[in-house]
Amino acid sequence: MADLINLNKARKAKAKNEKAARAAENRILYGISTHVRKIEKTKQKRDAEKVDAHRLKSEPDNKNG
Repeated sequence: MADLINLNKARKAKAKNEKAARAAENRILYGISTHVRKIEKTKQKRDAEKVDAHRLKSEPDNKNG
């Protein structure tokens, strides 16, 4: 004889597992706190400004005049 299963319990268990998997994905994607995100953004901005400060400025070519 085959084992009897309650379809309602199986459906609820499947939904619970899917919800847990989605929550795990969201923790990876959105798990960075606002404070840490702000610090990282500040570091990136500071590094970009440092690179721009060291960039050589070229004079426009004025061959026609």
